[in-house]
Amino acid sequence: MFLTLLLGIGVLLVSILSFGIVTSFVVHLAVWLNRIGYTGQAFWKNVALMTTISLVITAVHLLQIALWAVVLVLLEEFPTFDDAFYCSAGNYTSVGSRNVGLSEHWRLLGPLETVNGMLAFGLSTAVMFGVTSHLFTTRIRADLGAAGRDPS
Repeated sequence: MFLTLLLGIGVLLVSILSFGIVTSFVVHLAVWLNRIGYTGQAFWKNVALMTTISLVITAVHLLQIALWAVVLVLLEEFPTFDDAFYCSAGNYTSVGSRNVGLSEHWRLLGPLETVNGMLAFGLSTAVMFGVTSHLFTTRIRADLGAAGRDPS
């Protein structure tokens, strides 16, 4: 159990670190686009920003699932990457998968991957909310300023 826990925590740390790096990049991108005036007032530019952020975050979630799947294949828990990815996706999203599972020796990796997924989904939600909130605020201030009211 100790080896399983140690391996699982190691993969969890790598996964969280990689997600943190990408999240930081997304935030810097959103701030930079706002600073140069790309976002905030133009509807389609805001849509483009939110779509881009959504796609990047989705890609990172899929990469994290793939990371766990690679670990499962290396541990010989599954004969193919496809089977490992399916199991990993079930664990990561906390949906589970009734027809595939981990051996008794490595079964603790499932809940650790679920912890990883829940943390990552929470962080994704926070980033999306933060960017959306900023876009709302910028738009409202612009509309109030155009109407001749004090936007502060």
